[in-house]
Amino acid sequence: MYFEPEMRFLQEDTVEFVSLMQGNIPPHQHAFFELAYIEDGQAIHILGGNEMHVKKGDYFIINYDEEHAYTLINNQPFSLINVLFKADLLDKSFKGCRDFQNLINHYLIQISAASLEQKPTNMIFHDADGAIYRIIRRARAEYEKQDTGYVALLRCYIVEIIIRTLRTICRQSAGAGGDDVSRYIRDYVEKNYMNPITLEDLSRQLHFSLPYLSAKFKQDTGENFVAYLQQKRMEKGGQLIANTDKKFDEIAWLVGYNDVKFFRTLFRRHWGMTPREFRKLYQKPKARKTQATA
Repeated sequence: MYFEPEMRFLQEDTVEFVSLMQGNIPPHQHAFFELAYIEDGQAIHILGGNEMHVKKGDYFIINYDEEHAYTLINNQPFSLINVLFKADLLDKSFKGCRDFQNLINHYLIQISAASLEQKPTNMIFHDADGAIYRIIRRARAEYEKQDTGYVALLRCYIVEIIIRTLRTICRQSAGAGGDDVSRYIRDYVEKNYMNPITLEDLSRQLHFSLPYLSAKFKQDTGENFVAYLQQKRMEKGGQLIANTDKKFDEIAWLVGYNDVKFFRTLFRRHWGMTPREFRKLYQKPKARKTQATA
């Protein structure tokens, strides 16, 4: 089918696959992430005022609310597979995420935006060996059949596409390890966020001075250690609130806070709402087995 501006996608679902035979498409925006794969033909893709020649095997990622358009070459149509998805496909606690740079920090992906050579939503990628196309075809087959567990498989396929894509623009290479120390700290936080952690302890463990390690971590990640640790704990807290019926004091303890009042304060500062409001907004009614107090 051909794209029409009045078409509406992802009205209820968190993921949708759309195959289109494209003509000229005027500037438009979407309230979701879009992974567009050129299945055949070629065109001019206009994103952020920049014109890019795209052809068979090229694909690109479009952020929420990014205006883009297509112009035909020699008036010849081209075919396109659109993988449309919202952040809460990966996790319900990411329902409010509208920036791909934030999405890739998700625990299923864990690639720091600071480690990328370019912003991935400003690029055209080329699927030289057809690996991405094969994943998309498998994912589309799952989407069309909608057998038991298909959403979980779609989540895995999309995460795989994202990781394979970001690998191609990651600064790190075998034997290089320019930010090995910061990567170690990020990995350590991921595994130990529920325990007491200080950068001073890590500096002794890694045999670096505290000022050097603090400056190095901020240079590599763009934020200081305390802010990074708090963000990780708030993300984990959000996941537990959205995906379980655990009480808030237990969740606070599970993500590293003995003081539930302090946890609530940080949670509200990070998410812009209380834990109770967050659960009411993001947890599906059938998952609510008990009512926790905020």
